[in-house]
Amino acid sequence: MSVHVSAGIIHRDGRVLAARRADGERAGLWELPGGKVERGEDAVQALRRELREELGCEVGACWLYDTIEYDYPEFHLTMDCYVCTLAGASEPTAREGVHDELRWLARDELLDVEWLPADLDLARGLTYYWDEAIGDQML
Repeated sequence: MSVHVSAGIIHRDGRVLAARRADGERAGLWELPGGKVERGEDAVQALRRELREELGCEVGACWLYDTIEYDYPEFHLTMDCYVCTLAGASEPTAREGVHDELRWLARDELLDVEWLPADLDLARGLTYYWDEAIGDQML
């Protein structure tokens, strides 16, 4: 089985938003917020919808950073990862049952949390390509 998801590398003030899963088999592990791409929508539409539903926030600008392919024991994951900003004064908040903690992580803090395996690959890459992915966006 294959699952296609869209994830946001949401950045603000030199930090990236990480979310800790509240339930399910992988509860307690950290992820980039986002979710499944549903029939009839593209990855950006899915990202905007998921962030609105799960974090109550609106996405501003976003651009594709990378696509991660990862094989979990029970499914194959394709994760489109977008660098994005929040629209206006939009502020993410954890929704009960989805995430139990949100954290803004600086570059040197990215590997301080226990990421989901697919997200760990991306977090490691971001530590090396931070300036290219996020630094230019902060100007």
